[in-house]
Amino acid sequence: MSHRLLPAVLGCALVLTGGCSGDRRAASPEATRAGTALLEVADLPDGYMVSPPQAVPEMSAQTTVSVEGCGPLLERFRAGGGDGTATVRFEGGGTGPFVAEELSTDGAELARQRDLTRRCATFTETGADGDTTTVTVSAVADFPGLGDETAAFRMAVSGGAGDAAYTLSGYLVLVRLGATTCILVHFGQSAVDRSETEAVAEAAVRKVRQRQ
Repeated sequence: MSHRLLPAVLGCALVLTGGCSGDRRAASPEATRAGTALLEVADLPDGYMVSPPQAVPEMSAQTTVSVEGCGPLLERFRAGGGDGTATVRFEGGGTGPFVAEELSTDGAELARQRDLTRRCATFTETGADGDTTTVTVSAVADFPGLGDETAAFRMAVSGGAGDAAYTLSGYLVLVRLGATTCILVHFGQSAVDRSETEAVAEAAVRKVRQRQ
């Protein structure tokens, strides 16, 4: 199993969500910077708690990806947000479900992520220790339209063997509302309920619209 993925799934999801069940706070620094436009616990289904951010290790020079340029897509699924942007993360337990939200004012973000998912439909990351992580991505054509533009993708991440085998799956959802793009990651081991993903996305869109 990937050296970064195993502790997150079996422990307290430090890498995948940037948080740990034993160290929850009322709000993360990211949520404070973005005000109330970001999701809060009250906006989510029962069972979620804020997951404080932690530094996400960058891919080492020894880590390789089978399709050039696809590493950032896996990192987004693991970490839930980009660099220097407003983000917030939640967890419903040690193995999920997890929710991460990012608000971006980059007008090209949705198109960029859509292009990335097209190019990275299937790829493999190989760590320095030789362990591999396989990623598959597919568009969800019938996901509800929630803003000026909506794109949704189902992602699955798997690796390991025998007792160490694991599978994570969930959704990457992007909704553009004027100049703001809401980026959501909702995933868990081994899967999450799509209807809950849709409910979380709807709540996020409402929150942004209320502050525009």
